[in-house]
Amino acid sequence: VQHTHATEAMAEPAYTVPAFSQRWIEEYQRVSSHVGKGLASIQKELHRMKVATKTQVENIAIKREVAPHFTETDKAPDFLVALRPHAAWEKTPVKLFCTVDGHPRPIVKWYKGGKPVDPLSAPGKYKIESKYGVHSLIISRCVVSDTAEYSAVATNSHGSTTSKASVTVKMPHLTVIHHSKLEITMLDRFGVSFGTEGGSISLVCTMVVVPDLPNVPPLAQWYRDDKLLKAGKLAEIKVGGGAATLTLPLLAKDDEGLYTLRMWTKDGTTEHSAYLFVKDAAPSVAGAPGAPISIKAFDINSDYVLVAWKPPNTTNEAAITGYFVDKRESGSATWSQCNDSPVRICKYPVHGLKVGHAYHFRVRAVNSAGISRPSRESDKVTALDPAERERLQVIKLDGKHEVVIKDDDLEGYVTLPGEPTDMHASEIFKSYIVLSWKPPSPRGRAPLWYIIEKVCTGAWQRINTAVKLQSPRYPVFDLEAGKKYQFRVYSENLYGASEASKPTDPIEKVDEHGKSVPSAPGQVVATRNTKSSVFVQWDPPKHPNHLMGYYIDASLVGSKTWAPCNHKPYKHTRFVVHGLTPGETYVFRVQAVNVYGLSDESQESTPIAVEPALTTPSAPHGITMLSCDGASMIIAWNSPKHGGGSKINAYYVDKRDADSLAWKEVNSAPTKTRTYRVDGLTEGTFYEFKVQAGNLAGVGVPSAPSTPLKCEAWTSALPGPAYDLAFREVRGDSLVILWKAPVYTGASAVTGYIVEMAKKGHHYHPLNEEAIGHCYLQVTGLEAGAEYTFKVKAVNAEGVGKASQTSEPVVAKALPGTQEIQCGVDEDTGDIFLSFEACEISETSNFAWSKNYKEISDCPRVAIETKGKHSKLTFVNPDVSDLGAFSVHVTDTEGVSASHTLTEDALNTMLELSYNIRHPIVPLKHQLNYEVLEKGHVRFWLQCLKMSPAVTYRFIVNDKEVTSSDSHKISHDVNTGVIQMTVDHFSKASEATYTVQIHDGRAKNQSSLVLVGDGERGCPHFAEYLSYHVDDDCTVLLVCKVANVKKETVFHWFKDEEEIVLETPPNVMSGSVALPISLFSRKDQGHYKAKLSDDRGKDTSVFDISGQVFDDIINAIAHIAGSSASELVLQCTPEGIRLQCYMKYYTEEIRTAWLHKDSKISSSEKMRIAGTAEMAWMQIREPSEKEKGHYSIQIMDATKSHTRTFDLSGQDRGRVVGGLPDVVTIMEQKTLSLTCTVWGDPSPEVTWFKNENEVVSTEHAKITLEANKFASLTITAVTSEDSGKYSINVRNKYGGEFVEITVSVYKQGESPPEAKIGGRGATPAPLASKTPAQTPTPAQTHIPQTPTPSLKSPTPSPKSPTPTAKSPTPTPKSPTPTRRVKSPSPARSLKSPTPPRK
Repeated sequence: VQHTHATEAMAEPAYTVPAFSQRWIEEYQRVSSHVGKGLASIQKELHRMKVATKTQVENIAIKREVAPHFTETDKAPDFLVALRPHAAWEKTPVKLFCTVDGHPRPIVKWYKGGKPVDPLSAPGKYKIESKYGVHSLIISRCVVSDTAEYSAVATNSHGSTTSKASVTVKMPHLTVIHHSKLEITMLDRFGVSFGTEGGSISLVCTMVVVPDLPNVPPLAQWYRDDKLLKAGKLAEIKVGGGAATLTLPLLAKDDEGLYTLRMWTKDGTTEHSAYLFVKDAAPSVAGAPGAPISIKAFDINSDYVLVAWKPPNTTNEAAITGYFVDKRESGSATWSQCNDSPVRICKYPVHGLKVGHAYHFRVRAVNSAGISRPSRESDKVTALDPAERERLQVIKLDGKHEVVIKDDDLEGYVTLPGEPTDMHASEIFKSYIVLSWKPPSPRGRAPLWYIIEKVCTGAWQRINTAVKLQSPRYPVFDLEAGKKYQFRVYSENLYGASEASKPTDPIEKVDEHGKSVPSAPGQVVATRNTKSSVFVQWDPPKHPNHLMGYYIDASLVGSKTWAPCNHKPYKHTRFVVHGLTPGETYVFRVQAVNVYGLSDESQESTPIAVEPALTTPSAPHGITMLSCDGASMIIAWNSPKHGGGSKINAYYVDKRDADSLAWKEVNSAPTKTRTYRVDGLTEGTFYEFKVQAGNLAGVGVPSAPSTPLKCEAWTSALPGPAYDLAFREVRGDSLVILWKAPVYTGASAVTGYIVEMAKKGHHYHPLNEEAIGHCYLQVTGLEAGAEYTFKVKAVNAEGVGKASQTSEPVVAKALPGTQEIQCGVDEDTGDIFLSFEACEISETSNFAWSKNYKEISDCPRVAIETKGKHSKLTFVNPDVSDLGAFSVHVTDTEGVSASHTLTEDALNTMLELSYNIRHPIVPLKHQLNYEVLEKGHVRFWLQCLKMSPAVTYRFIVNDKEVTSSDSHKISHDVNTGVIQMTVDHFSKASEATYTVQIHDGRAKNQSSLVLVGDGERGCPHFAEYLSYHVDDDCTVLLVCKVANVKKETVFHWFKDEEEIVLETPPNVMSGSVALPISLFSRKDQGHYKAKLSDDRGKDTSVFDISGQVFDDIINAIAHIAGSSASELVLQCTPEGIRLQCYMKYYTEEIRTAWLHKDSKISSSEKMRIAGTAEMAWMQIREPSEKEKGHYSIQIMDATKSHTRTFDLSGQDRGRVVGGLPDVVTIMEQKTLSLTCTVWGDPSPEVTWFKNENEVVSTEHAKITLEANKFASLTITAVTSEDSGKYSINVRNKYGGEFVEITVSVYKQGESPPEAKIGGRGATPAPLASKTPAQTPTPAQTHIPQTPTPSLKSPTPSPKSPTPTAKSPTPTPKSPTPTRRVKSPSPARSLKSPTPPRK
């Protein structure tokens, strides 16, 4: 019994093999039986050791009992029971133990492979115990890596001792689980890949393996062009961790080809293939060819090899003129060139090698531009005699022993070699010939070499005098062309030479028949394949001449540049060209390749656009319900992921009851939209739907059935789901998400949206704290390469509605080649434009431009021009109304899109540049002047800042052109910019108006000078030339002073050569003339000219308003406007609230800055900055709490800044938000509903008045106020007595206001009376009075201290008064547009609208 308990205590729990599928149970039962037998033997061994240990422990106990009677002496450690070796199965425990004696008591430490065992380094792995002198190390659940030598080191003060034992961990006998027993499913597969010489690339295929056994990895084999690859320094192969990986660490064009991964599985093999393209690295010299390919050595002998290679593709480089062959000995890094001059063919015999030495070879191509990069080196080649092995014989003695002898040993005592035989030319080229022969027999009993002789005419001559030739191959290079030679060879050893061999036939160093480049391939046909590839096939050449393969080139239509499609000769006559630009049109050509080089190019294929092959579309997906009224449903779906290469022009919907198998057609006529109302449904029934898409190729496969959707009327106050989520402008760190508003809005209108985002593997979180009012959102701060999904929730007054269907996953990664929108000014026309170039397009693609993500269609403000992959949006007379975010997306692509925000500063800069382009001038450094020279000569001259050699000009004297002559010498100097005319014998008669007109390209200018005397016959002229002055009302005046004028003198104004006609002609007799320019702005830039003339002559003054002059005028206006600016006042508008600053004159060219809490505000859709001629304003759309605070405007001139402020952080008085008209005309017996939204904090009280008498709620006139927001007065069956002036008074403790409405009731059959607007608006109401006071006229209205409105209202008022600016600013006109006269307020339902049932 005691023995049994001891055995149970020492035993570990039985090892349990994890359960796989049923077909593996038997396999593991057999494994478990083996493991069980191993455990039984271990238990027996442990029991034996336990008994021995117990005996030792009892002996030690006895010693301790008698210890007091004896004195223990010091003793070094000693192992009484040493460690014993163990062998264990994997995942079973092992226990090593030993017993140590010594005094003082030794300390025992454990080691594995000489390193200390630390139980803390792998918790639960090791357990160290020490009880009663027995020290043990327990290793739980052993693995193969636990196999090692373990040692226990016992130490005390007298020394140390060590006991060692080995532990061997064996795997269970799993040979029954073969690679062919595994089930393998490939997941993410490597695609077509592109690399560059010298780079690296990895091809990865992930998979699921069942069962996934760490010790039985799947068998993966990699092939290139059907040749098995082996792991090495050029190919690293790894299988495990659910993936098979092939890494090519040092790419060369030799690596190009079709790669196949073949996996052995239960059902045979599964495989996947894709092409790898490797392009040439940048050449060492511009224009040099690419490196040769596939370097191999053939015909290897003891001192000779034949090196062969394949020529590179040459598309735009000069033709190859030859090749250099290099060699290096294995183990050395030094390369030496084998040939002195380039060899033209792709073969070269290398001789003079050392017997037994190993070599590597490489090749470099040469053309007129230079030498290429070297090829990849060949495999190692050892220079050995290939016939050496054939001369060995194996002889068996007594059938047991084997003796190896050489043929030379059987030759007896022959010492002289025999003559060689069969001498011939194995290679004949223009560069060289190779002589070959058979070695002699007998060879003689000494090392052998050969002597070669040649003869052309006359005596034989030895040709290898300096070379001791040991191989039966020899290249001959120095033969003369056109001569025939014969050759013979002797064999020789230390005993003497043989007889000469039989001479060869006459050999001439010329190309043999048929040894030339192939003829050009035949017809090339290209067909559509995918959106980035084309299938090309061709006819083989008529004369292949030992064809190696083909090179395929591609060129964009209209381009003369060809690009290689493959970089290694391809053997077949069909090829898929990958990596093309979607939507572009290409032509293709093919060249054949052999050892002599490349053939002529084939004829070009017909042009073909890169488009997917035309097929039916894939299935739509994501069917969802948008609304239901109990008798019908509105459903929506997502478009197919693959359009089939043609625009989808039809969708077909089918339905069925959820408990039925039969489908019924919903729409026999196709629908083009992705939403559809399905009528004729039964309330309470569950329905399933499926959708098919159609294109030119036909109708595609149907979608998967939707989840069962219950036909039940939606009555929720919350809005339904948004739908049709789409992505634009996907980049590495940002994207734009768009959606469509829900069909079902709930009890009130949708006021905004909440967008939620989730990174893959994470939870959803909202992106915006407050609801946004538009159906798009730019998302920033994304992680490049990460995958995200989105949801959108609509919000109304009742709360947040149902989330949309989850979007398709989107990866934060820009499409290859993605470009952004470019904004600029056309250098020829001066047009301001936005341009975009798509990285890909399809045959059905369109460029869709939008402003603030609303599509632009037939807008007169822009013109859109599209050509190929380029689209251009040109502005027509751009101004501040064109500010905003412009975006473009290309349909029928993988999301090609971009956007650009046009800001006011950028627009102003481009407007100035545009003006300068459209009205160029020749800049003058000095105006026309004169100087008196000797002998009565006078020189007239001016100087341009710059001029081109193409400049033209003319001198005009009193309207008559003067040409260069002896008396008038005219010249110019391009370098100095001087134009001059020298007049000989200047006299009284020469007095006149002198003008120079200059044209330089499109730029022009002129300058005039009046030279008159003091007499009455002098010409009229300018006493002071044109200048500008800004009046106190901000009117710009161009002024000048004239002299020597009379009544008949006429004065004309011009701008850009077009005459300006004034209502009142200028009065020249006053001595000064002015041109007023009111409302001055950028449109008034130009070239102004004043012309003065009569019968005596004329004079001209010009003034250019542009550049710095324009800026100076604006600064002068800004100084006057800023000084007159009023404090900021508040105005409520239908969109929100508006802060206004009145001033004498405002134009967008004045430099202003709006600030919120000292932070500058940029114009946006939320806060729009603009103005009128009377004011500058900032509109806050849908204000919220965060818009509260201190606001200011800065008006800047050249020297100072004028600041006006407003505090938008106070309490909120009662106000009318909106909804009431000024005048209502209504027919008798109709129902009149006056409804508006009110706001205030605290909630305001509302009182209605008729003709200044309070209205009491009755059945005839019912007053309601719902949610302290919606106030209404409803009068049923109106009569003429209900006509009158109605008003509403809204107030709280901080103040209030009232709004008046004129109601006119007319009889049936009469024409509605003409409405007259009384000019009254919303008026602030006093706190104490409940009855509204008489409304003051605008001229009498005093600007009160304006209480700040609440920023919580979702619908700001259009009814707030237009305040009068403080003195000295004159009363401005109201910026609020006049309301429509006949504008009765429509009846509103204040309850939740429920869609009607059908």
